[in-house]
Amino acid sequence: MTSLSDTSCLTGHSVLVTGASGAIGQAIVKRLLADGAVVFAAGRNETTLQKLSETDPARIVPLVYDIADEQAVKAAFRTIQSKQSDPAVGSLIGLVNNAGVMDEASLMLSSLDAVKHQLNVNFLAAYQHMQLAARLMARLKQGAIVNVVSQVGEQGSAGMSAYAASKAALTGATKALAKELASTGIRVNAVAPGFIDTSLTEHYDDKAKEAVLSRTAFNRAGTPEQVADAVGFLMSSASSYTSGHVFPVDGIFHP
Repeated sequence: MTSLSDTSCLTGHSVLVTGASGAIGQAIVKRLLADGAVVFAAGRNETTLQKLSETDPARIVPLVYDIADEQAVKAAFRTIQSKQSDPAVGSLIGLVNNAGVMDEASLMLSSLDAVKHQLNVNFLAAYQHMQLAARLMARLKQGAIVNVVSQVGEQGSAGMSAYAASKAALTGATKALAKELASTGIRVNAVAPGFIDTSLTEHYDDKAKEAVLSRTAFNRAGTPEQVADAVGFLMSSASSYTSGHVFPVDGIFHP
């Protein structure tokens, strides 16, 4: 059995990536493929996932479902479990909770429905995925979970309290589960991006974007590929003695 201490620890195994239809998700999928994994690419955009899978149909398995739908998540994991015995797929030893939503609103104007939606997608859905993935990984006594959080959740940002709270909750779970799951051989870490050029930030006009980048020491936005590289490191044997940590990919960002 391949161990996470081996150089090619993902070869012969599979990894689930949520939010795989977005820019960061696609970059993560490509990075994990390069590292040898078969990838279960999860998302709601069937057309995008199908196009993504066509780039490597032998090693990308698209899963179309709403991660905030508890029953749909369970069904997706039944599909994953049913494929574990296929040597072309291999056992699940990785999970990347990348899917997320962001709604900017001041406290006084925040809709509770919007707050609940962000908590459901950014935290509760990720928590359920960790619970179900850990059950499969624990049987193998190996695995790595990487949660995509945010520097907004780590440092706070005016006008983004609900989003910050949802991501901070995921950071807290990351640190707690790293301790809880250590005895099972499962590592749990997080990546905290700063301002990344994606659909979540495309609504910023030039003035707003400049204001954000002025608080970044590198004075430029990050790329999805840079986030994917951090995820790849935390999934690899190069980080086999690392768990419970939040890896910043932010160009020294101060919200």
